[in-house]
Amino acid sequence: MAGDQREIAIVVQRYGEDVAGGSESLARAVAERLTNNRRVTVLTSCARDYVTWRNELPAGESRINGVRILRFTSREERDLASFNAFAESLYGRPHDDEAELEFLRRQGPIVPDLVKYLAETRDEYAAVLFFTYLYYPTYWGLRAAPERAILVPTAHDEPALRLRVFTHVFAAPRAFVFCSHAERELVRARFSLGARPCWVAGIGVEEPPPLDIEAFRIRHDLHGAYALYAGRIDAGKGCREMLDHYIKYRRGVNGGAELILIGKLAMKLPRIPGVRYLGFLDETEKRAAMAGACAVICPSPYESLSIVLLESLCLGTPVLASARSPVLVDHCRRSNSGLYYKDADEFVEELRLLVSEKRLRHALGERGRRYVTQNYSWPVVIARYNEAVASMVV
Repeated sequence: MAGDQREIAIVVQRYGEDVAGGSESLARAVAERLTNNRRVTVLTSCARDYVTWRNELPAGESRINGVRILRFTSREERDLASFNAFAESLYGRPHDDEAELEFLRRQGPIVPDLVKYLAETRDEYAAVLFFTYLYYPTYWGLRAAPERAILVPTAHDEPALRLRVFTHVFAAPRAFVFCSHAERELVRARFSLGARPCWVAGIGVEEPPPLDIEAFRIRHDLHGAYALYAGRIDAGKGCREMLDHYIKYRRGVNGGAELILIGKLAMKLPRIPGVRYLGFLDETEKRAAMAGACAVICPSPYESLSIVLLESLCLGTPVLASARSPVLVDHCRRSNSGLYYKDADEFVEELRLLVSEKRLRHALGERGRRYVTQNYSWPVVIARYNEAVASMVV
């Protein structure tokens, strides 16, 4: 690669092969692929868990898949219930800037040594990529090293995005990389981006080796049609509403498809006929589950990208998405490979269509494959990140 060959820094709140999370997974995937033509250093905390920010990993230097990692100790653990109560009170009443800075401190992870290190070494980097707008390392890190800063906001329409404190976050970087067109428009509507360059890159999705769907069905005693939800099973992800809609579907459709849930269980799961929870599956099993489904349901109203949606489309499985998420709706429209629902009646009718109409499923699935190949293959995504990095050369 021509131009400035200094290394790239990536700032993210957590990092590691066993760290689950959308922005964290994106940061790791991008970091590992950028090492093909640059040295990459990740600056992060010692936490595995975003709930507490407990220091579980050793501070200092380590390496994962060719990426140098520098971990810094978090000064405080977080009490999530206390933080949520404070945040809710902030959203619902007039408040001053000090209260918003206190929100940021309580949000964590509090890693002042990371910020200090970045300030001292910032001239060593051709670019500094900050993943996620929301956390302490991004807010203070952007202040420490704005000159070659690129922000990857992974933003969605949530109350925190309307806090004044984040105006400083979006004012600081020289460029932006967004996960989707809808995310870019959301941020533009909230903040003044001016003429600063923006890229829509998302995340790369790779088609897996051939999957044995029949063996998956046998292992899990699946005999008929099923729809799938994959991800954290949480009311905040739209799962409670999805289950309520599914109850109406089962009552109104004779011989309806089962609803299979996979992922981490973060809510009490009611007993509902036709709903089965298979637990947390490894990547191969998850992909087989997706490939064998009539539809993958994406019920979350808050998304900046939706990796699950892209993985589903890559496998030729159409999606049924919440119309409350502009990102999900935008994917469905651009790809012409999914349906979206605004209420229970639409959910029932669209799921019935996807289960019963094989030709429709196939047509939507083929469009989805093309959409992912053209827009979310890793060579396409990394080329956009490299363009953003190259724009930092002064």
